[in-house]
This record gives sequence, structure tokens and C-alpha cells, in this order.
Amino acid sequence: MNKRSILSFSAITALGLALYSNSAVSQSAKDMVGTWTIVSAEAFGPTPKGLLMIDANGRYSLMLMRPDLPKYASNNRTQGDSEEYKAIGSGSISYYGTYSVSGSDLTLRVEHSSFPNWNGTEQKRTNFTLTGDELKYTNTAPSVGGSAAVLVWRRAK
Repeated sequence: MNKRSILSFSAITALGLALYSNSAVSQSAKDMVGTWTIVSAEAFGPTPKGLLMIDANGRYSLMLMRPDLPKYASNNRTQGDSEEYKAIGSGSISYYGTYSVSGSDLTLRVEHSSFPNWNGTEQKRTNFTLTGDELKYTNTAPSVGGSAAVLVWRRAK
């Protein structure tokens, strides 16, 4: 390869990388706005029911619940028995706040959560990707304990 070929190749490579990184940035913030439904969440056991709503002003709301939550015998959510409360408490979580994306990290700033230990905390999600209508990330410290969990969301239609 001569000097001119090397310079041309380098310029084309640099341009390609610049376009790729700009595309990744726009896919990480603007394109994630909308409503997402859960596809899978490893730490939750059976595939949960869930919704993630993300707005253009940097706010989110997320809820997940096991698909097999028991009905309360009393038909009154303030009059469950200890087993019903335990099943609901261990089988659901909801939280909301603000979010930001930096590279492959998604940071969720939790204003309030049904798991009060998260109130006022920053929850880091790693390996964040957004490909078409699929949003995916790893929760390295799930509220149920244990090892990291991968969550996959699909854009709601």
C-alpha cells in the first residue's frame, strides 16, 4: 500500500467510526422514548408482566410483576393475609424517576420505588443496547439479590 492509499483508508475509517458513534448516541437517548413491554427478565422467575415508559424529558416509569400473583381472598388490597402480602411483595416492583445514557450504561435515578431501599438511589444498568424495537440491559444488582440479570424489552405497538 502506498502513502496515499493509507491516508484514504484512514480517512474513510475515521468517517465510518464517527458516523457509527453518532448513530449509537442517537439510538441511546432519543430513540428509546416510548412505551416498552417486557420480553424477559432472568431474575424474576417466570417471564413477568411489565411496562417501561420513557419520555423525551428524561423521565421513566417501570413496573414488573409475576404473571401468577394470587388474588386476595378478601377482594380488598388493604386486607390481605401474610401469605398474600408476601407473594405480592416478592413478586412485583415498580419505580420511577429520571434516566440518562452514557455509552453502554443506563443510569436510573429512583425517586420512589415499591422497594423503599432504592428510594433516592442511582441504579446502574450496563451493556445497554437499543436495536430497532428491542431495548436490552444488564441489572448487576437486582432487588431480589443474586447475580446480574438481563432484561429485554420490546417497543409496544
